[in-house]
Amino acid sequence: MFYAKSHPPESLKEHTERLLENYELLQAIYKPKLLWMDGRTWDLLYWAAVYHDVGKADPVFQNKIRTALNKKSLPTQSNHDVPHNYLSALLIPYKDLNLSKEETKLLAQAVGYHHERERDPDKMQIKENYESNIVPILDQIEAHIGVKLAAKPRLKAVDWLDVRQRLRPREGEWFYRYVMVKGLLHRLDHAASAGVAIELAHDYDVGDYVNRFIANYFGGKKRPLQQFAEQHQHDHVIAIAQTGMGKTEAGLLWIGKEKGFFTLPLRVSINAMYRRIQDSKKIGFTSKQSQNDEERAIGLLHSTSMDFLYDNNEKEVEVLYQYARQFAPKLIVTTIDQILKFPFYYRGFEKELATLAGAKVVIDEMQAYEPRIAALIIRALKMIDEFGGKFMIMTATMPKIYLDTLQKELAHSTTPLFVDTFVDDSVKRHHIRLRDKSILEDADLICCVGEQKKVLVICNTVKRAKEMYDVLKKQKGSIPVKLLHSKFTQADRARLEAEILAFANDKTAKGIWVTTQLVEASLDIDFDLLFTEMSVLDSQFQRYGRCNRKGLKDIAAANVYVYTRDISGKGSVYDKKLLQRSLSLLETVDGTILLESKKLEMIEALYDPEELKKDEDERSFYNIFTRTLRELKERPLYEITGQEAQDLLRDIQQILVIPEELFLAHETQQVVEQFRLSKDRKERRLLRRELERLTVSANRFKAKQVGIHRAGLPEELKDMWIISCQYDPHKGLELDQEIDPFS
Repeated sequence: MFYAKSHPPESLKEHTERLLENYELLQAIYKPKLLWMDGRTWDLLYWAAVYHDVGKADPVFQNKIRTALNKKSLPTQSNHDVPHNYLSALLIPYKDLNLSKEETKLLAQAVGYHHERERDPDKMQIKENYESNIVPILDQIEAHIGVKLAAKPRLKAVDWLDVRQRLRPREGEWFYRYVMVKGLLHRLDHAASAGVAIELAHDYDVGDYVNRFIANYFGGKKRPLQQFAEQHQHDHVIAIAQTGMGKTEAGLLWIGKEKGFFTLPLRVSINAMYRRIQDSKKIGFTSKQSQNDEERAIGLLHSTSMDFLYDNNEKEVEVLYQYARQFAPKLIVTTIDQILKFPFYYRGFEKELATLAGAKVVIDEMQAYEPRIAALIIRALKMIDEFGGKFMIMTATMPKIYLDTLQKELAHSTTPLFVDTFVDDSVKRHHIRLRDKSILEDADLICCVGEQKKVLVICNTVKRAKEMYDVLKKQKGSIPVKLLHSKFTQADRARLEAEILAFANDKTAKGIWVTTQLVEASLDIDFDLLFTEMSVLDSQFQRYGRCNRKGLKDIAAANVYVYTRDISGKGSVYDKKLLQRSLSLLETVDGTILLESKKLEMIEALYDPEELKKDEDERSFYNIFTRTLRELKERPLYEITGQEAQDLLRDIQQILVIPEELFLAHETQQVVEQFRLSKDRKERRLLRRELERLTVSANRFKAKQVGIHRAGLPEELKDMWIISCQYDPHKGLELDQEIDPFS
C-alpha cells in the first residue's frame, strides 16, 4: 500500500479517487460555463488529477509517512529528498496520452507546480530517485493507482519546470488554459485533503430566496435598483446608490442561480450580512437538506471568521470554516483579501482566479477603499472578465477616475458593462452647517444638545477623539459621554459597539458618543445630530449617513455641523489637496439641505481626472492610483507567497499587542499556561481566542517606540506582542503614556 497522507492515514488510491469524484461533480456543474475549458482542457485536468501525487510512491516520501504511523521503513537506493510533485511530472506517460507540445508543457507544469516550492527542481536528484527508487516498483505503483506510468522518465519535463519556462500571459490562450487547469487542480486537491465536498448546494438559487422575502414582506414590489440588477444578471454592473435602496437584495438578485462571492470592506459588516442572509425571518438562505446530510449553502470567509462562528455557537465550526476556505458553498460572504489577491500573481494564485472564472463577484461599498486598493480591485475585475467571470459594483459614490479606468480596461470585453445611478431626492436627511472653528472649541454647544438628543461626534484621528472626550467629560452636568475608536481591546470594542447600537436604537436615550471614521461603514446606527471634523467628501458623506438615516426627523434647523479649523489627520489620514477641494465644494452648500443628487455631483467634481492630474505630488490620490495599476499590470509572476500577497493587501504596519497590565493579570496568565499545556487543537484555538480578545491593533512603528516584547508569550503566538503602555477601558490604549516603572 502506498500512502498519500498520515493524518488520518489515507492511501494514494483513496486520495486520487476523492479527486476524481470531485472532478465529476465540477465537470457536471461547470462544463458549459467556463470560457477556457473546452473538452480537451477538461481532459488535461482529468489527467492532472490522476497523476498529481504519484510521485509520493517514492520510498523516501513513503518512509516519512510510515515513520509517523510507526511502521517499518521501506528500502531505498537513493535518498535525495525530492519534492513529490516534481517526480509526479516525470511519471506521466505523455506519449501514450497523445499530447501536443503545448499540452505536454501545460500538464507537466500543472502537476509539477501543484505544490509551489521555494527551491527549483534538481534534475540529477530527480533522475536518481526515479531510476533507483521508482522504476523497481513501477508495476506495484501502477497496480495500486490503476493507471499506466512512464517506464522511462521524460527528463524534458524537468526542463519545463524551470522557473524561466513557466507559462506567462504573453503565451495567450495556453496561459489561460494553464491557469484554469492548475487552479481547478488546486481546488480538487485541497477539497480532497480537507475531506470536504468541492461544491455545496450547487443547484440552489439565492435569487429565489430573495424573491420570496420580497413577496412576503414587501408585497413583491421591487425597488428600481433591484429591478435593474435582475435585468442585467448576464452583464457586468455598476450601481451607484444611496443608503436605503435595497442594495443587499439587489446584489443577491444579480447573483441569482450562479455561484457568488459577496464582498464588503469590514468584517463587522460581513458578519452582520452573513447573519441577515441566513435569518429565517428574512432571506433564510442557509442549508440544503440532502439524502445523507445537509449541504451548507452559505459560507463566511475572513481573517477571524472561525472566531465569529465559535462565538455564535455554530455547529461543526471547523467543517464550516474548511467549506468556506475551499470555496465550496454556493454563496460566500467575504473580504477582498480572501479572493482578490491574484493580481499579485503570487505562487498558487490560479486557485482564486479559476474559481472566479465560473462565478459572480459583488463589490459592495467600493467608496470605502483607498486608491491603492481600488486600483487592485479594478485590475482584478479586468482579469475576472478575461477569464469569463462577472462582477457587480455597488457603491454610494464612484470617483470618475475609477469609472473611466474600468470602462477603458473593458473596452474589448464581450460582456457589456451597465452603469446606473439610483438616488431619491424626495428623502431629505441632512441640513449642513459649517463652523469656522476647531471641534474642540464647541464642547459647550455639543453638551447642550446632548442633554436633549442623541449626539454623534466623529473625529479624524484617535488622538483627537480622545481629546474631544476629555473636553466633554470636563463639562458640567451628568450627561453620558462615551468613546469608541480602533484602539480598544477586541473585548472592549465589542462591548462598546453593542452599547452604541443599543443607544442608537433606544428612542428615549440622550447623550454623546465620540468616535472616529470607524463608524462610517461598520455600524448601522442612527443619531439625531452629527458634529464632525471636515474630511474628504466621500468620507464626509458616509458620516452623514449615521444621522437621520431614514429622513424622518425634522431638519428645519441644521442636524450636521462640520468643523473646518484645526482639522486632525490632514496629510496623514487625508490627502491635503483633496481635503482643501472638499472644503471648497462643501462651502457651496453651507446652510442648505443637502440633496443626494448634489452629493454625487460634488463627488464627481472632487475626483475629476483633469483636476487630479494637476497634483504632481507622488503621494497624491491620482498618482497612487495610476502607479499602483501600472505596477500590477507589470508585476512579475510567481515571486511571492500567498501570505505575502495578503500582507500587501492588508495594513501590514499594524500588529496585535496586549497591554502589559492585562497580560500580567492572574486570569490571563492562567489562560497562557493552559495554552502551553494543551495538546488539543480545538482547545488551543479557543484559548488563543481568549487572548486575542485582549489585543489591540497598533501601528508597528509607534508600538516599537513605546516598547514591545514577547516575554511570557508562547512561541506559537508569534503574531502577538506585549506593549509597555497604559490601557484605560474607557479611553483605550494610551500609546503616548508609557508605564511608570515605579508605580
